[in-house]
Amino acid sequence: MQTLLNRLAANLGQGPFVADAQGKYHLRLDGYPLFLTPRSAELLLSTPLVSSRASGAEEAHDPALLKRLLQQVVAWGRHTPHALVLDELGNLQLEARLALEWLDEQLLAERLSQHIALLERLEPQLTEAALAPQWRQMIWHP
Repeated sequence: MQTLLNRLAANLGQGPFVADAQGKYHLRLDGYPLFLTPRSAELLLSTPLVSSRASGAEEAHDPALLKRLLQQVVAWGRHTPHALVLDELGNLQLEARLALEWLDEQLLAERLSQHIALLERLEPQLTEAALAPQWRQMIWHP
């Protein structure tokens, strides 16, 4: 596992990746934060999807936006191992579980590329949702 990550770091022109206290590797590729977390038989690749208006829990997950995003997940499933998930704090993130048994340097680079492509596709939708005015019906009483 460490050899695989060292080769990836060398190919990206970076120094060796070092895990934090929780065992996560923090990468920044094309401006996106990527987290690699080794598990028993898999490598978890994840990125938090942050909307700039995610101030309240009820506002953070607009049902129409979630529906649109989840419809896209079905299409991704045919080509990539990625999914949209909620972390332990209820924050939306893009995640892929990669089996270590079959993972090599080329496949890891391909999965990272797919991950970034999906982030680039999701970002405009999340930004648009964050900037959309939040209309609330008001009733005027004289």
